[in-house]
Amino acid sequence: MIKEYKPDDEFKRWARALQFAYRENVLHDFNEYRAPQVLLSDENAKQGLIFYEGYRDLILSKPKVGNVTTQLTANMLRSEHIPYNLFTPLETMPEIAAEIFGEIIDISINKILAIEIEYAGNKDKSHYLNDRTSFDAFVRCEACDGKIGGIGIEVKYTENGYPLGEKEGKDIAGNNPKYQEMTAKSGYFRPDLDIKIFLTAHHIRQIWRNHILGFSMLNKGDVEIMHHVHIYPQNNVHFHDYALPEYRLLLTEKGDESFKTITYEEYFAILDKFGENEAVGSWVKYLRQRYLGIAGYD
Repeated sequence: MIKEYKPDDEFKRWARALQFAYRENVLHDFNEYRAPQVLLSDENAKQGLIFYEGYRDLILSKPKVGNVTTQLTANMLRSEHIPYNLFTPLETMPEIAAEIFGEIIDISINKILAIEIEYAGNKDKSHYLNDRTSFDAFVRCEACDGKIGGIGIEVKYTENGYPLGEKEGKDIAGNNPKYQEMTAKSGYFRPDLDIKIFLTAHHIRQIWRNHILGFSMLNKGDVEIMHHVHIYPQNNVHFHDYALPEYRLLLTEKGDESFKTITYEEYFAILDKFGENEAVGSWVKYLRQRYLGIAGYD
């Protein structure tokens, strides 16, 4: 029997039950270690069962993954593994990928140049934000006008806000001048915005940091067009009803144009347009079953 975990909100409680059921009924893994976390056994984590079987070998070949047991490969409720399942398959279908990402950011894309997971830019990040901020996924592309574009993607599942670390608090308070510089220079935010609000605004702080990370890449000249995309399940009311609408209130028209939100449901509907492709059809059925609990798929 699955016990409720008191700190869960309604959506996380539902998602926890879904992942327990998927682990046992589909993956036939009955590991009970460290409940209430939904962890795969070491053996199944090393085999990559957390990832979609159709592209599992490709995902496991990535340097940051490998056949080892980590939170990435074992924890089914956290979102670290989800960008691999949502976007890595598109590496194998570049023409479809160009149409899909073009629809998400509402520009015409000529071709996809790279899709990378957990991306913070060049190895020397000192010219960005001087911190550890990174995108869950990053798409480098060429627009139809020849400009090089970047799409920085933040992926959420059950997460809400997160507590402030000591160093992060000091950086926002003034230790990291890049935060203030990039916020002001971007033109994305209302002129009266004081970034110290992010000392207590735990629900929108990470969204802001990822947004200015994207601008920092644009400011450095590494891309010519930049969009930030936030993807999350519609029933995660923390983001759908509160955090994202509140964050948009901080933005200028320029900032709003560079900031896109899309639910899992909307993203899967875009994939459906290419469902006649057998690989896409099987993949999107898996995604719906795995993360939204829509039954009836093998």
